Amino acid sequence: MEADISKKMTIPDDSFLEGIVIRSTAGHLQISLDSAIWRCQIRGRLKKGPRTCQTLAVVGDRVRFSILDEAADPPTGVVEEVLARRNRISRMAAKRSGGNVEQVLMANLDQVVAVQSVLEPAPQTGFVDRLLVASERFGVAGILVLNKWDLVEDGQYREKWEYFEKLDYRVLFTSAETGQGVEDFRQMLKDRISLLIGASGVGKSTLLNAIQPELGLRVNEVANKTGLGRHTTTRTELFPLDTGGFIADSPGIRGFDPWDIDPLAVRDYFPDFREGQSECRYRTCMHRDEPACGVKEAVARGIIPGWRHDAYLALLGDLEERKKRLGYR
Repeated sequence: MEADISKKMTIPDDSFLEGIVIRSTAGHLQISLDSAIWRCQIRGRLKKGPRTCQTLAVVGDRVRFSILDEAADPPTGVVEEVLARRNRISRMAAKRSGGNVEQVLMANLDQVVAVQSVLEPAPQTGFVDRLLVASERFGVAGILVLNKWDLVEDGQYREKWEYFEKLDYRVLFTSAETGQGVEDFRQMLKDRISLLIGASGVGKSTLLNAIQPELGLRVNEVANKTGLGRHTTTRTELFPLDTGGFIADSPGIRGFDPWDIDPLAVRDYFPDFREGQSECRYRTCMHRDEPACGVKEAVARGIIPGWRHDAYLALLGDLEERKKRLGYR
């Protein structure tokens, strides 16, 4: 069952304005309403009581707020209600944040765009698979962007990523340096609410600057010693696009532990397993040690790549360990 984060109000709805959160920092929200940006604090009563979510309101949330000072620059208000989310992308928060806590990266989005670089830094093993599992779980379209294509010869490293195209995920091969795929990237974002996610240094901000230079997002080179990018985006923030829609550039992350997935259900979020799964002897088959497993047979025949099955087994093991340690999350 989805968590209901909405809070009931005691005064009429028409007393409030309604907008979308474009930035959340230190107890204050920036809210977009028509062409104006409001700075709002959260009503204290919304903070009371236990909660399992790290933040009450995140980028993408729709909220209702009352006016505090409409003449201020920017105008100010107080958030009275966080409306129920139609979807979200969530992961387990870092241990320093309290352990068994949900970190919602963004709410109410049309698509999550996993950006990876072909080289410098190298693609993250398993990251894409886990993010796509989260997109399947929460009903968000998953898209892959392979950036820095100018660093390799044409045709190199394509096979693995083209496999995702066979699963009906959209895959773009881009280079902000040469302009390859940039127009396709622009059109993919048009009139959509999108979240870009990936490690630091893969070129998320560079791609956004390529399609809309006035964004002026900070970019940095990859560190030579580590091969990893330095953080330039420090918080998730939603930007309006000239072509319509919004784009959120998120801080670089190198790991993704999907939230709220039962180990028994994770197999259902691998669309390439469905055909083989129908051939398993046991309906409860987890495609690990069981005999007469249709999925393992598909792996043996090369229909499902071994690396894809390995990614599934690694995620399954992590979810089982988490369930044993923390309970179902």
